[in-house]
Amino acid sequence: MGSIYRQTPLIGLLAVIYLIVAAVFDTVLGRTLFDLTLPSGSIWRFLVSDLFLLIGLVLLYLEILKSTRSGRAQIVEHVASMVVFVGCLLLFLLVRQTGTTTFLLVTAMAAIDVVAGFTVSIIAARRDMEIERVPQN
Repeated sequence: MGSIYRQTPLIGLLAVIYLIVAAVFDTVLGRTLFDLTLPSGSIWRFLVSDLFLLIGLVLLYLEILKSTRSGRAQIVEHVASMVVFVGCLLLFLLVRQTGTTTFLLVTAMAAIDVVAGFTVSIIAARRDMEIERVPQN
């Protein structure tokens, strides 16, 4: 279970679920899950599409945590994250059901995952090299 979690791009799973929901249940993304009256008197509506964004932010956090590990498996994970980003971008541009602001933000999360993953890995590798260069007396 742990290795599947480590090597699966979680934002890719979110994108696939979004695509299925958008294709099969066309109007469900715009449905209100609940309303909340704020102290200001405004009514805040939490939509199904907002739930996707909330889940996406949690998954982005988990993806960034996963990128702090080092090893050969990380290279595969970075490549998979890049494939997810390119796939999301193509879906956003070419598929009518995914041409929404919500899916654009999921695509942005995939892009942030790619950039953050490479950045964290480079910093960790640099730190590992500095530790190895410590002079010995």
